[in-house]
Amino acid sequence: MINSGLEFDPIDFYNKDLKNRVKDASTKLFEDLTSTSKVDTSLNKKLANEIYSLQKKIEESEKSKTIYTVLKVLLWIAFAIGFIFALIGAYNMFGNGDYSTFSIVSLAVGAPVAIIALLVVLFVVNKKSKENDKKLQKLNAKLSETKKKAFMNLAPLLDLFNFKQFVDLVNNLGSVLTVDAELDQYKLFKLRKVYGEPFIFEDSESIVDIYSGNIDKNPYVRVLVNRQDMYDKVYTGSRTVTWTETYTDSKGRLQTRTESQTLIANYSAPAPSYATSSYIIYGNGAAPKLTFTRSPSGLSLDHDEKDVEKLVEKRTKKIEDLQDKAIKEGKTFTPLANNEFESLFYALDRNNETEYRLLFTPLAQQNMVEVITAKEPYGDDFYFLKKYKMNYIFSNHAAHSIRFPYQTFYTYFDYEKIKEDFINYMCNEYASLYFAAAPLLAVPLYQMDEAPLFEDKSEKDLITEFEAEAFVNHMNLDQFRNEEAVTDQILKVKKTIDGDEANLYQVTSHSFGSIRHVINIPCTARNGRVYDVPVVWYEYYPVEKASNVAICKIKEEKKEGKKSSFNYNIDRYNNFGGTFLGNDGLDKTNEDAFVSKIQNTYNLIK
Repeated sequence: MINSGLEFDPIDFYNKDLKNRVKDASTKLFEDLTSTSKVDTSLNKKLANEIYSLQKKIEESEKSKTIYTVLKVLLWIAFAIGFIFALIGAYNMFGNGDYSTFSIVSLAVGAPVAIIALLVVLFVVNKKSKENDKKLQKLNAKLSETKKKAFMNLAPLLDLFNFKQFVDLVNNLGSVLTVDAELDQYKLFKLRKVYGEPFIFEDSESIVDIYSGNIDKNPYVRVLVNRQDMYDKVYTGSRTVTWTETYTDSKGRLQTRTESQTLIANYSAPAPSYATSSYIIYGNGAAPKLTFTRSPSGLSLDHDEKDVEKLVEKRTKKIEDLQDKAIKEGKTFTPLANNEFESLFYALDRNNETEYRLLFTPLAQQNMVEVITAKEPYGDDFYFLKKYKMNYIFSNHAAHSIRFPYQTFYTYFDYEKIKEDFINYMCNEYASLYFAAAPLLAVPLYQMDEAPLFEDKSEKDLITEFEAEAFVNHMNLDQFRNEEAVTDQILKVKKTIDGDEANLYQVTSHSFGSIRHVINIPCTARNGRVYDVPVVWYEYYPVEKASNVAICKIKEEKKEGKKSSFNYNIDRYNNFGGTFLGNDGLDKTNEDAFVSKIQNTYNLIK
């Protein structure tokens, strides 16, 4: 680790040192990949400029097409109007002998307008429109051809992109934060046996992404899960009712009038909701008896010192009340002298005041305040749960992805744009990881506590069920879905066959079907009468579907030439290959055939 003197001050370390280092390392990495790929960047620049020029011409041609279409409509309208007036004038003059000014003008003006409009639309606009359509067709064909050339030009570079480059970048930065190239089963077992992590994911949770690493000498796992919960969904219906009422006007006369009112009715019923969440599971032996929970303070990204002062003042009063209550009840709760830290971190449910002070030294308090009040890049968006030797950090900013999404570059044609976004993606992904771990980095004692040596005698799995579950979540999800399902699905994986080179997993899809109902809700109108308002609502019932998936793990070693095809899974998940088997099983014969097929598909050898 590079000694900058800032390792125990994560915000300053990032802003003054690490942020620039990440950008520099990302830039060098991209340049090295470019050099390895031998991509002709000058050719790509020429092709990209040609593509941009073609896109501009196509845009202009599309605008012309719209103009011609509008002109056609206007001219046909002019023709129709002119024809109608000419017809009226001719009928009046030659049919009825009406030579009035209106008849003469209708024929004299209407006929030329109709003729001119017809001639212009047939011989000018139509011709120009057809010429423009042919031009547009040629431009699109040229654009498609040029893009193919650009894609072929960039293919050697894109074929080099993989997740391990992000891993290497993180591990070479000189920070205490590292990432494993593969999910480290030793760390999983250590978190279980040494730190007491049960690794129990509920049936309502499905792992979408997972990887492991270290914060200095202690292990962590970062996981992204898709979770299903039930909530009361409110359905709304409306009905407009009318009635006649009698009233006396200002002159004392009896009058009637019609009144109306739109009645609104609501009905709530359980419905499933789905959301992704990302969290770090971190083991550390410091303060082993301590538990507490902490939630975001509510400070906005654009907060100022006054906002912080108001929050501290408000919460300090609550903390003092809590202390008074604890004294009366004979409990132990003693606030720290640092009101700002106590109010911003606000872990008031802690169970051990001694260990809380041991963990949150004055330096740790100062660091944590900086983490919470930092406006960039994410602000205060983290939840912190400590449960004895286990620590859990939930970060709102990482709720959508915890992986460098390099596969998106397969839609790019411009080398310079790839370079810009590649560097930005690397920097953003590192920031996402670093600031998810920042609350842990803010506590110096965590970095000073060294994980005990531990001998792992357990048998290593070819592929863990965690990795398998993440893998299937990036396959074609429709193949797992029950035909009655109308909602998202939660995929749960269970290994059923442990093969020599491939494993068979049963994937169970949990989702919901629905039944449409109509309920009449009585509502009272202004006239005092009660009307039934229909509300459409849906009853959700659980449905499942079990399917088999075979997954094997292949060492990445290319044969001559580049990959014959691109697949998110094999690049994204440690070179796993998989196939959907439906209700079929997996025996030794088709296991060998399956592994060979994967090798050939990805142009790899074991």
